[in-house]
Amino acid sequence: MTHRLQATCAFEIQQSDSAPDEWAGGMLGHTRWEKQFVGALNGNSVVEAVYCMVTDGPAIYVAIERFDCELDGRTGTFVLTHRASTLDDVQQAEWRIVEGSGTGELAGITGSGRITDDHQLILDYQLS
Repeated sequence: MTHRLQATCAFEIQQSDSAPDEWAGGMLGHTRWEKQFVGALNGNSVVEAVYCMVTDGPAIYVAIERFDCELDGRTGTFVLTHRASTLDDVQQAEWRIVEGSGTGELAGITGSGRITDDHQLILDYQLS
């Protein structure tokens, strides 16, 4: 049986390391964030991201984020992928839980997420 749930939590970036590489057409780089979450999801994550900013063009990033957390009382880990782009002031973003990545009491987790303007993560998920 699948349960559809939603979790909202605040987060802070505890550490950020970035390695930009500028070139004539823009910038390409790698960044790593360590985050702490408080709310329906309590715990930590590590994000590895690659980003590109093209001069007078789009800005994009793709990332893999591994959570070690308690989610609505269930403990375990899972992986979330995200990507975002901005072109002509139009932003597009997508966050997805990697199917099969859940461990512990989060085994079988699937779903998606989004970030609000006030820096909250909203996770729409299912546990089977």
